[in-house]
This record gives sequence, C-alpha cells and structure tokens, in this order.
Amino acid sequence: MPGAPACARLDSVERVHRSGCVRTSTSAHHGDQTVAHRAFTLIELLVVIAIVALLLGILLPGLAGARQAARTLKCLHAIKSLEQAHTMYYDANNGRFVDAGLAHGGVGDPRRSWPVALADFMGAEVVLRSPGDTSPFWATEEGGDFDGYTFKEYLSAYTANPAAPPRDRPIARWTSYGLNNYVTRSKHPPREFMERDRYDDIARIPRPFATVHFLLMTEGHDGSSFARSDHVHAEGWSDAGPDNAPGVAAREMELNAWGGPARNAGGTANYGFLDGHAETLRFRNVYRTYLDNRFYPEVAR
Repeated sequence: MPGAPACARLDSVERVHRSGCVRTSTSAHHGDQTVAHRAFTLIELLVVIAIVALLLGILLPGLAGARQAARTLKCLHAIKSLEQAHTMYYDANNGRFVDAGLAHGGVGDPRRSWPVALADFMGAEVVLRSPGDTSPFWATEEGGDFDGYTFKEYLSAYTANPAAPPRDRPIARWTSYGLNNYVTRSKHPPREFMERDRYDDIARIPRPFATVHFLLMTEGHDGSSFARSDHVHAEGWSDAGPDNAPGVAAREMELNAWGGPARNAGGTANYGFLDGHAETLRFRNVYRTYLDNRFYPEVAR
C-alpha cells in the first residue's frame, strides 16, 4: 500500500506504532497475542535480589525459632513420659523411687541405674535421648565417639544373665536425662546435709509438685564425666558461693539446653517433677541458694 510503513501485511488486526513495526497483534485465526518483551535491567535485578534477601532475613529467624520450640516440646514430652513411667514404678514398689547407679568417675553399678529399673515401665514410646543432644559420649553406633556399651546392649546382656552383668567394657552415654540425687537411695547427700535420713519415697516428699526429679545431664563437651552419669549432686552447687552455682551446676547438667547463656542463671532447660508434670524453666527458677531451691525436698516450693 503506497505510503504505509514497510511491514509485512499479516492476516491480523494491527496497531502500528510511530516507531515503526513494533506492534501488538491479535490473530484472526487463533486469537493469540504477541507481546513485545524486554530484559530486566541490572538495577531491577538488584532490587529483586534485595527484596528476596530482606524476606529471608525476616522469615528464617522465625523458622529457626519455631524449630527450637518444637524440639523443646519434644524433650518436655519425653521427660513427662519418664515421670509417668516412674509413677507406675513407685505405685508398684510401695512408694519407693528408682535409684541412680551410673558413676561420674569410677565403676558404679549400672544394675541400679534408673534406665534399667524403669525398663519394664517405659514402653517403646519413651525416649531416652533429647533432640539435639550431640554429646561425644554416646557410643559410636549412636553417633558419638565413645567405645562402650549402649543401654540396649547392656540391658540385653544383663537380662540374659543377671548374675554376671557385662564388665569387659565401660558404658557409653545411655540417656540425656538424670536424677536429682536428693531423691535417690544411694546417691543422696550425707545425712548432715538433710533434715531427714532419706527422700527416696513419695511419702517422704513434703511437696511433690515443687520437687525436681528428672533434669538434663551435661553433654560433656567440656570433658565432664557427668555426661555418662544418671544423676547430679545438687548439694554442692553453692559451695563456691551462690553467684557461682550456675557454673558449678553446668559441669553436671545442661542448664541452658533450650536457650539462654551457658553457665548462667538465665539458662533454660526442661525439668520433671515428682507429681508427674514437666516444665521449661530458667535455672534461677529452680536453684538460687543451698536453702532456696527446688532440689532439696524440705525447701522446695
């Protein structure tokens, strides 16, 4: 057509722009559209990247916090399950509590340990390892570095021949959880440190709802031998003064397992109580001084 732009005539409806042949066309036959595209500029790409980075910065901490909260709850459920098993145990044993038997330096007597005593009461659903426990004292087959008997190996051998428990190897870390020694039969403090001669019976506990029973043992990343034990020694935590109690306790228990600073009263962990409930608490909520804590049954409130 004379005087028209030099564009091929198509069987379509065309809108010709002043710039020449750039157009948007609608096919008369198929109804499809052809749209001109252009590439992102460098500035636009940088803006998109910045927005994505900002969103990740907002979302990731929230996701990490949610994951931590879920693991804390899983650990709390494990402790509550242990307390329920323990309640069944003392109901079947005239109110007497399980004992401790895993040493923190020395041979000890694994047959006395609470995992062995509770084996028939725990059931398959009870978990002995807290989520996130990376102690090097777990046996090599359980992800640790220690060459020793796992709980299942020892229990199998002991059950097969109770008269000759295995002694050819030491035991590895059996559990993340341990006992308040005040309420054990063989590991309680000397008599001069207690108002009563023992607290290993539910009838001897003034306030079960306030008395700590299960707690998280140290993972032993500092080399502490308590990582393979099944109990702490709470009576000695204030020996160097109340201000130093968290640091002393941290050699025995993982007082900031679920948050807060290490070796500090603000550390957060899970605790089980003799009435069967479990709580997530700061160390300062369960221990302040020798006569102001929730471990010694006489003063626990």
